[in-house]
Amino acid sequence: MTASGLLRERDLRALTAVVEDGLRDDPVGLLPWAVLDRLLELIPADVVQVDDRDLKRRETVLEQAVENGGERFIDAPDDGDDERFWQLRNDFIACSYSAHSGDLVSVTKWSDFYSQAELRSTPFWAEYFPPAGIKYAMTVPLPSPAGRTRYVWFARTHRDFSERERLVLAVLRPHLSEVVLDAERRRRGIPRLSRREQEVLQFAAEGYSNADIAGILFISVSTVRKHMENIFNRTGVRTRSAAAALALPRASLATPLVPPKIRR
Repeated sequence: MTASGLLRERDLRALTAVVEDGLRDDPVGLLPWAVLDRLLELIPADVVQVDDRDLKRRETVLEQAVENGGERFIDAPDDGDDERFWQLRNDFIACSYSAHSGDLVSVTKWSDFYSQAELRSTPFWAEYFPPAGIKYAMTVPLPSPAGRTRYVWFARTHRDFSERERLVLAVLRPHLSEVVLDAERRRRGIPRLSRREQEVLQFAAEGYSNADIAGILFISVSTVRKHMENIFNRTGVRTRSAAAALALPRASLATPLVPPKIRR
């Protein structure tokens, strides 16, 4: 069955509302609260949480969550997690899958990796999840700087997530990524660039000339120059490297664009 056969018009309207609310709401935390509220309406769960973890330093940078019922919490620990937490987490395939596989786009469920009996026998689950009764979870990755992992995950106690709910998150994932990067720009006080200006600046930051960028994006060289003028005027700097450092989020810089073959 096609995606259009699984998702109805009201689903698509709900997906649009998630993005629109995220672009309007205050950029508090990794994702604006309105996004997590909308996500919990879209995919009912006991909790929806966004995590930002530093894999190199083995530190939790941020945890932000909304529970069923509307209770919110956000925590930015100033002390690292204990070594046992990281070892058990690393051995828990459902948590370490993206880092180990390099797959940064797939929406995954605990049930992709474990049956319920296998889940209960894992040390990580046995140590951290029984008090809350969580037996099912679904995770969608977010754009992350090098050495970090960021993701949104949903947890339930009584039933697994459906393939339709997985599809909803798969469709929404690139738009959630856009909201994350937009929120970071706004937290840093950077004027919002248009999508085309962001593309031009990204390629400029990677060393492409105006002529190269024109060929990649199928626009004229004069249009590229005009976009760069607008970028300089909005950021208040006069060099490409300074504009990129100021206006492009670190997660965007960590993942260079892969352009099509340049026209000559």
